[in-house]
Amino acid sequence: MTASMAFYADGNTIVRLSEYGTIRTPILTLDGEGHSLTVSAFARVPIAEHLTFARELSAACADYVRALETYASALPDDETSQGEKP
Repeated sequence: MTASMAFYADGNTIVRLSEYGTIRTPILTLDGEGHSLTVSAFARVPIAEHLTFARELSAACADYVRALETYASALPDDETSQGEKP
């Protein structure tokens, strides 16, 4: 099965991590107006695969932040505070 999804975050998007210690797996949630994204682990997939996915997701997010910072640093000051112009 394949799927594609877009999640457009803005200043109202909430990122939430629900931790349960050793009782159960954590849940990562991104909530926006009219949409949400939840990342969680299920018992039918080995925890090693979840850890691999989480590490890859973390690395990709760090790369995204660096790329976004590079992009933002090249924008004129009036565009960084008001968003991109069409």
